[in-house]
Parts: sequence; structure tokens; C-alpha cells
Amino acid sequence: MSAEQPLAPSRVPAWTRAVVAVFLAAFVVCGFGGIELWPLTGWRLFSGSRQPLDIGWSAVTVDARGHEAPLPLGRMPISYRGAALLVGRFARMKDADREALCEALVAGANDTGEHAVAIRIYRVQVDHSIRQGKRAAPGRSTLAYECGNGRVVSVPT
Repeated sequence: MSAEQPLAPSRVPAWTRAVVAVFLAAFVVCGFGGIELWPLTGWRLFSGSRQPLDIGWSAVTVDARGHEAPLPLGRMPISYRGAALLVGRFARMKDADREALCEALVAGANDTGEHAVAIRIYRVQVDHSIRQGKRAAPGRSTLAYECGNGRVVSVPT
């Protein structure tokens, strides 16, 4: 029978220790400095105080009979994927930019087989303090804009 030989302790290479030291230093600096530098974080996402009331925006298509359907962003070309962000900035846009965005969204929706003639933009308000089970209660939607055919109408609330 052969006797087991003990493993000789190996020393970690200097470059490995240097890389680990730099990473840990960057981790600590980003954490305490509040710096968001992926993959390091200042933990603001998890430590930030959130208000119970969320305000957002939602866009729907409207056909010739006035029926609404969700804006089919998932089926639209990739160039439309940022449209949800633009809808959120709609109130701050110039009139010409609003018209152009609406016409582009109508055209993009129609490219997916929809028969849209207009877009309606709703202001959605969700109160997270009102619960239904483990989730927030459904939000309240208020029509804010309707646009299409070269016009944008702001709906008074």
C-alpha cells in the first residue's frame, strides 16, 4: 500500500491577490460613495425610499370604430422599442414632435396588422399602499391625449 502524501501548501500568485484587492477596493468605494458603476453599485436601487404613489403613462391604438387595443410594441420593429419612454415624455414635447411620434406609432402599429387611426395616451396612477393580496391594487387611468391624422388633442382632466 502506498502512503498518502500531504499536499504542499501553494501560494496564490501575486497578480491574483492584486486583482482581488483592486476589486474589493472598488466595491467599497462604489458602495460608500454611492457610485453606480456596473457591476458595482452604490445600493441606491435597494435603499432608496419609494413613495406609495406611482405615476406612469400608457398608450393604446384606436381603430376607426373607436375601439382601443394595447400598443403592440412587442410585435413592432426594434426601432419602436423605446416608444414607451417617449410616451412618458409626451407632455414635455413640442407640438411638432408629438405629432411626429403619434404618426410613427400609428404607422408602426399598422405594420403589425392593426388598423389604427389614432393613439390615446393615458396617465396611469397606482397607489401601492392599497393592496389586493400581495400586489398593488389596479391603477386609475385618465385619458390625457388623443392624436392621429396630424393632430394632437390634449384632454382636460
